[in-house]
Amino acid sequence: MTEKKDILFICNHNAGRSQMAEAFLNNRYGNKYQAFSAGVNPSEEINKITISVLKESGIDISDKKTKNISEFNGKVFDTVVLMCDCERESVEFPKTENFIRKVFSDPYVFSGNKDEITKGFRNVRDDISGWIDETFRK
Repeated sequence: MTEKKDILFICNHNAGRSQMAEAFLNNRYGNKYQAFSAGVNPSEEINKITISVLKESGIDISDKKTKNISEFNGKVFDTVVLMCDCERESVEFPKTENFIRKVFSDPYVFSGNKDEITKGFRNVRDDISGWIDETFRK
């Protein structure tokens, strides 16, 4: 049996995009990968809409907590994925041989009523879901 590859997903707050990516990768491809997520400036908690739209996909992350990337200092990852538009030079990322920048829309800038904002989160969820399959299914 081959060893699982460690993947770290990073976004600004670790409350939306990176949590979704971690959940999809562990849920679908946990036999090959072990996913983690962290934030450059993590929120106090995961966004409730993130939790809700993942539940719609059959994944419950309500027991997860946000994490700062500093919690992974000294750990080496097979792949680090930066999912936000922060500058790589301004942050100390964990060591990796494979760095991917794949930016998705930031749910925190969505505006409108609750239904419109939730629709935006669903779009981000679906974009991340598809990208996870395209990138990690192999």
